[in-house]
Amino acid sequence: RLVHAAETALTHQPEYLRDALESLPYRQRAVLVLRYWSGLSEAEIAKVLGCRPGTVKSLASRALVQLRREITP
Repeated sequence: RLVHAAETALTHQPEYLRDALESLPYRQRAVLVLRYWSGLSEAEIAKVLGCRPGTVKSLASRALVQLRREITP
């Protein structure tokens, strides 16, 4: 399910955004896809990834910082 959601999300994005997402570590990318593409809550994402909700928050935060660096001219 997670792999399919990530593949679908990446396929339907502009190339620059897809490249930026693909550059993220797996868990950071998974958190963003599950949150913003699949609409899962932090608790649901934590359950899927087998981690704590606080870990989900920190992974999302780091991922968004990295994405901003990648896509901001």
